[in-house]
Amino acid sequence: MSRVSGEHGFTFMEVLAVVLLLGILALIALPNYFGAATGTQNAVRSSNVSAINTAVSLFQYRNNGLCPGQGGAPETFAQFLADTTYFPDGQPLDPTVNPPASTPFITNYSTTTCRTN
Repeated sequence: MSRVSGEHGFTFMEVLAVVLLLGILALIALPNYFGAATGTQNAVRSSNVSAINTAVSLFQYRNNGLCPGQGGAPETFAQFLADTTYFPDGQPLDPTVNPPASTPFITNYSTTTCRTN
């Protein structure tokens, strides 16, 4: 295409090529980004579950083998998770929800924490 003197700008083909290249880069980069975020969230969940298991073991040691919320135990499971004795950094939260509205592990974890014989 010929240009008239005094005209400035990009041709349609140049703009189309740039948009196409940006689209290809996005197709390559975005799945890697979201995969990394999911992997990080799973690592946080695993760490939180380990912290809860360790704290439950300490609670059982201090309370004659009782689990939080079990008959005769001094705390419910919700009170246990909020207790800064066992969780000095605060209650473990679900990493998929943005703080501070994050949901605690109470509903998903409390029924499987302690097994009774």
